[in-house]
Amino acid sequence: MPIPLRVVLVEDNPADAEMIIRELRRADYDPSWVRVETEPEFLAALSAETDIILSDYELPKFSGLTALNIYNECGYSIPFILVSGTIGEDLAVTVIKLGAYDYVLKDRITRLGPSVANALAEYRMRRERRKSQEGLTLFRSLIDQSSDTLEIIDPATGRYMDVNGKGPAELGCTRAEYLSLHIYDVDTAVRKADWPLLVSRLREVGFVSGEGCHRRKDGSTFPTEFSAKLVKLDREYVVTVSRDVTMRKRSDEALRASEERFRELAETIHEVFWMMDARRHTMLYVSPGYERIWGRKIEGLYADPATWLASIHPDDRERVGKAALAIEATGSYEEEFRILRPDGSERWIRDRAFPVKDSAGHVMRIVGVAEDITKSRELQEHFLRAQRMEAIGTLAGGIAHDLNNILSPVLMAPLLLKDSVSSEHDLQLLDLIEQGARRGSNILKQLLTFSRGTGGERISVQMRHLLKEMVSLVRETFPRNITAKIQVESDLKPVNGDPTQLHQVVMNLCVNARDAMPDGGQLAISAKNEVLGAADVAEHAPAKPGEYVVISVKDTGTGIAPEIMGRVFEPFFTTKPPSKGTGLGLSTVLGIVRSHGGFVTVSSSASVGTTFRIFLPAAATGSKESMPPDAHALPRGHGELILVVDDEESILISMRTLLERHGYAVLTESEGSDAFATFTENRGLVRLVLTDVMMPGMGGLNLIRALRAYDPKLKIIASSGLTDQANHDNLKAAGVDAIIDKPCAPQVVLETLRRLVGASL
Repeated sequence: MPIPLRVVLVEDNPADAEMIIRELRRADYDPSWVRVETEPEFLAALSAETDIILSDYELPKFSGLTALNIYNECGYSIPFILVSGTIGEDLAVTVIKLGAYDYVLKDRITRLGPSVANALAEYRMRRERRKSQEGLTLFRSLIDQSSDTLEIIDPATGRYMDVNGKGPAELGCTRAEYLSLHIYDVDTAVRKADWPLLVSRLREVGFVSGEGCHRRKDGSTFPTEFSAKLVKLDREYVVTVSRDVTMRKRSDEALRASEERFRELAETIHEVFWMMDARRHTMLYVSPGYERIWGRKIEGLYADPATWLASIHPDDRERVGKAALAIEATGSYEEEFRILRPDGSERWIRDRAFPVKDSAGHVMRIVGVAEDITKSRELQEHFLRAQRMEAIGTLAGGIAHDLNNILSPVLMAPLLLKDSVSSEHDLQLLDLIEQGARRGSNILKQLLTFSRGTGGERISVQMRHLLKEMVSLVRETFPRNITAKIQVESDLKPVNGDPTQLHQVVMNLCVNARDAMPDGGQLAISAKNEVLGAADVAEHAPAKPGEYVVISVKDTGTGIAPEIMGRVFEPFFTTKPPSKGTGLGLSTVLGIVRSHGGFVTVSSSASVGTTFRIFLPAAATGSKESMPPDAHALPRGHGELILVVDDEESILISMRTLLERHGYAVLTESEGSDAFATFTENRGLVRLVLTDVMMPGMGGLNLIRALRAYDPKLKIIASSGLTDQANHDNLKAAGVDAIIDKPCAPQVVLETLRRLVGASL
């Protein structure tokens, strides 16, 4: 089958052109040809695809040499054959040197077929060689541009035979310098003695990889990773690929450092950091805080994440479970709930979680932080309780005036009636009335002391009397299945303190003892003197060595569990039901005792009982002891005129009766402005004014100020049902000479009058 051939024929003679085409056909070619005679025609013909150019040497308007020069200038490489009848040998050599493939004389036209075949074959060979060379050049360029170092090493000597551009660039040397080196000169991880072993290993397995360390020309080094392969061509070669992993090492180190910082943070914070696979519902990470707060092993949570939900208090479980399932829809999760620890204790948890999404917006992981908020919840509860206590204090202060006004005449009446009653039974009833009024007054003072911290002045107190009174009260009010006994040293020393507060201390301990003996038992109260050394008070700073009065309150009740022994004095901590206690009793005891310079100890055993010991500093020798007033030796007046001012008629009546029976003349008024008018009318006669503070109209404080401005030497006693320190401070600032808290015993009123009126004589 004829071979297609596209020909550009530079020929001015049509007959010669036909001859040439005929010869090509005879040589088994199928030519498609264009005949040109001028340079423009030649240039136009070359723009088309051409397989070969056949050119006459001499044309009227053109020449073969000109065509050859144009061919060379245009950079063509297709075969160019000169076909002429007049060319000489020298010219033929010149034409060949200029780039022609061959020349054929027209009188030997039969050579044209073989010449064309040879030219086309050589053209194809050159083109393939050029393509191969271009490919090798491109391949070499790609190798040189590689980010890895590619090396060919002589397996016998370990010397580099070839290397791409990356290797010399990394070492800071030339390619020639690189090729003068051996692998053990460059890689510090490969010793000269190791190279034969490495080659032997390559012969066994064909491929090895590992880590190395390359040394630069300046002596510095950098870490590498390498792989080596044994290649067999005409001989054996070791081909290696290595790369500088400095940045990756730094990145890995930074990642490890970051992970270490994260782990340090996650493992040292008090909160629990956790991470969960949202798709597989498996735990990815849980910080050690879980074991501290939940009291459970982390391994159990990894094995079964459902144990988290099972640990939640049943009352909170459903709510929290729904919130956790809705996190993908809501985008966040924050819940507060209770958990049950294996030891049965409860803790409050605040758990916050957030979804982590992939690029498609799907939730991959859920991360969260859970913290123990038990203490803050307790503080919140304590704050609410404190608010309630403040409200109680406000209420107590508001009703104190009215209650004290009610109790004042009740407390005075028995003394006034005893002189006119001869029946022993009636006298006992009067004593009961007086005791009831005193108890009501003491209860009110305790309520004010507890709610507002109000307390009286420190005086010398003989605890023997207080404890005997307390035992009597216990025997009267406690259940009959509780027996009370008392043992007090005969030479018990007094203490300096507030009798009301000390009474409250003993009362709180007795009440706790009663509650610890629901089925009955024994309550023993004792007091003794004791000398303590530095070692005895070392754990009770700021207590100091010295003489103490030690009061013990011992019961035979249920005792205190060891795990809560350290918390019994915490405010609001109680094991009693909400309706049975506030958790303030023992904290109040501790606060009062410490304010007196003492300390408290407690010992307890299950089913044996509990003993509280109160250590109070003994008063200095010679301190005047406060003794109960002698009702049969009440001081009397000598006709002095006393102005009594109070808006309560019952108080005016009882006070007038008391004072008149004990030798005083009395004027009474129920309003401040009237009292001031009465005083001015009787100026020089009124020796003392005894006035209430809380009155309508012109109050007691304004009356005191007006009286003091009118007569600076006048003796004034303020009688108030408000016992707080602020009220006392205001009265003292106004210039009163004495303050009597309502309700008060008649003896106190008479003694205060005698002291002030007698002092003015």
